Amino acid sequence: MTIPGERAGWFLIVGLIFALMAGWAPAGWAEEAKKEEAPAEDKPTASLGVDILSQYIWRGFALSRRSAVFQPSLTGAYKGFSVNIWGNFDTGESNPFITPSFRGAKWNETDFTLGYSRELYAGTAIKSISASLGVIYYNLDSAFNPQGDSFEIYYGLAADFNWFKLAATTNQEVFHYPGWWLTLGISRVFELPWKIQDNSNVTLELGHNFLFLFSRDQVAYPNLSTSDPVRPFSGPLSGQVYATLNIPVHKYVTLAPKIGFWYAAGGNATSLLAGASWDRQQNHIYGGLNVTFAY
Repeated sequence: MTIPGERAGWFLIVGLIFALMAGWAPAGWAEEAKKEEAPAEDKPTASLGVDILSQYIWRGFALSRRSAVFQPSLTGAYKGFSVNIWGNFDTGESNPFITPSFRGAKWNETDFTLGYSRELYAGTAIKSISASLGVIYYNLDSAFNPQGDSFEIYYGLAADFNWFKLAATTNQEVFHYPGWWLTLGISRVFELPWKIQDNSNVTLELGHNFLFLFSRDQVAYPNLSTSDPVRPFSGPLSGQVYATLNIPVHKYVTLAPKIGFWYAAGGNATSLLAGASWDRQQNHIYGGLNVTFAY
């Protein structure tokens, strides 16, 4: 069980790390904000992409096993508003939690996201601060999730410190499994000395996300603690370390090999992730390729 003092300790540690990293910024960044520039013309944008991955991992839970997955995504955006449709096609679905068992290729999830983002600040020491909010509707196959579809509201803040980025996002479930998630992320993009298309550099993105789950449903997310088995899980859940190599092979096309590692935060999170993952593992290494056409 994660007691309030332990939870406060996690937040304090994460907060100190972020504060120290911000404090290491060069002194020159403390200069006054740069002058306003003429705003660029707003134009609608669209992108179509697909991830081909070795496994489907959702917030630390493995939702596939022994099969590759294809995850296409279509996004349109204009003046801060965005609409996205995302899906998951499992080439060999094998869900151990359903009876009778099924194994075979199957489209088992389609997500719809409506969001809005806005820049709140632009300067030098902090290049930009932006806020986002939106909703996500998870249309889930009945065998994939017998409880039914899911609906979340999310809110987020992101800050670009020039040489690294920080982000915090909360997701609150509305339909089922009452509770909310907190994701803290840090990332940096490195320009590599390779130019491919239109003199564009190949870039390498390195990042780390850390997730907290504060559930109010002991059936969906049990504590799995012998001392207090009826309380739902609440506290640090999982982390993700990832690397993505972005290769602009055409003016509109980018190839991005990627690799990542999801791990349990320890304690009761280890039992929860292992018990609910299709492969019964709490840690997962995945890899694959993203192909995106953006206009």
